[in-house]
Amino acid sequence: MSAGSAPRAWPAGLAALRERNFVLYVIGLITSQLGQWIEVTAVSWILYEMTSSPLLLGLNGLFRAAPFILLGLVGGVVADRIPRRAMLMLTESTMLVMSLAIGLLAATDNLQFWHLYLLSLVSGTVAAFSGPARHALMAGLVPREALQSAVTLHVIALRSGMLVGPAIGGLMLAYGGYALPFLVNAASFVGMILALRAMRLSAAPTEAAPPARTGMLLSVQEGVRFVWRSPALKAALALEIMTGLFGYNSTLVTIFSRDILAAGPQGLGLLFSALGAGGLLGMGAMLAVRVQRHARVILMFGVVYVALWSAFGLSKSLWLTAAVLFLLGAVDSMWSVTRSTMAQMLVPDGLRGRVMSVVMLATRGSGQLGHVQSGVAVSLLGGPAATLAGAGIIALGVIVSARMLGKRGDQVAGG
Repeated sequence: MSAGSAPRAWPAGLAALRERNFVLYVIGLITSQLGQWIEVTAVSWILYEMTSSPLLLGLNGLFRAAPFILLGLVGGVVADRIPRRAMLMLTESTMLVMSLAIGLLAATDNLQFWHLYLLSLVSGTVAAFSGPARHALMAGLVPREALQSAVTLHVIALRSGMLVGPAIGGLMLAYGGYALPFLVNAASFVGMILALRAMRLSAAPTEAAPPARTGMLLSVQEGVRFVWRSPALKAALALEIMTGLFGYNSTLVTIFSRDILAAGPQGLGLLFSALGAGGLLGMGAMLAVRVQRHARVILMFGVVYVALWSAFGLSKSLWLTAAVLFLLGAVDSMWSVTRSTMAQMLVPDGLRGRVMSVVMLATRGSGQLGHVQSGVAVSLLGGPAATLAGAGIIALGVIVSARMLGKRGDQVAGG
């Protein structure tokens, strides 16, 4: 890019949009995320309708979590060894075929609840490889000074589908039947595949890391060791694990929508969309603010999260619950951007895939296991009590993380 004055006219929060490859990446991601949230809403509702069991609904999270936990660190090593775009092309194509297959089963009245478990199992396996590759590719598409902008816009793209996707999914279920959400999601993967093909990437670390000279196990250990030696990363991941296990998830929102709030699939779509709208509000705030002391901000968001999650557990009104989830989505998205920016700034590109796989293993793995925990807890305690107990555990996690960080952790994160 030329040294003229035009690039400097971009606001700092939008600096990543100067890069053509990054713009293509964001457009493709928004398209695929819209379809994914349509499908997530459909899976939650259909599975609960078929089984009427909180435990069986929560069990779906185990099928997503197990392959990710087993293969997540390996996926990070692979992302540092082979072209990241090629990996994403393969994973997006795989999910296109799976969603299409489930849609055809539903269209022919052959869909069984275990088919949805199979979909989740494949999705978790694919995510173990696509997640680290996506984060590593995204960070390499922009210069370092635009990294917070890229991370923020990346999370906006990830959460954009959550704004309208669930509402669309609820309407599709109510008026179009079980098959339509899956067929639409299958079509949405085409957008990301086309965006990846259109990128102009050189044979640099953004596209493929240098050939590996260590074994798989040693490569995994390098990524884990890097995280273990960073007080800021350890504390932030500990807090994320607690939130993933005991915070909000689609299982709890689905149970509250049907059993506590007496809302149909349209109501479930409203609640998910409220989360998405709040998330985009939080992203807008992060575009306007440059965080300096990441660790301190992470702890602050943890305190607010606990308060909002407790309010969700006590609410008996659909609209009040939607309002709480709107605020919760805003806080959670700002938390996610702060954590991701801190991690990306601390990691050299040669380790990026492996370290991000550790981060994603902690966040996504715990989040999927949280579905199982929610199903068990609701079966034993009921929805409100299970939610309040989870909020208490997260509060304990905030206290422990604050002690882990101390002044040293804040200095590392704020650097």
